[in-house]
Amino acid sequence: MRIKPNRTVLEGEVLRIKRARDGFGAEFLLHVKANLTAGHEDDCCGAHPGETLTLFTAVPEALRKGGSYRIEATVLGGPNGERVVLNKADEID
Repeated sequence: MRIKPNRTVLEGEVLRIKRARDGFGAEFLLHVKANLTAGHEDDCCGAHPGETLTLFTAVPEALRKGGSYRIEATVLGGPNGERVVLNKADEID
């Protein structure tokens, strides 16, 4: 369930990828280098350069540890709380 319309665009480096306990998808740790979100109203994370965020991905094979990416993410909520979910990842140099 979407909490409100939200979208965050970040650039950062993947520090770790850990398979989810139930076997579907993975959580990954992103070291934020830049927050490129256009408006503060839509920014669901409010991340600043130097911070580390934990995000969920349904497709962990699309990421690699040590890779730098431009990430689009959304906060989704459910009965067990909320989490930041990867929508799109483009590798950058």
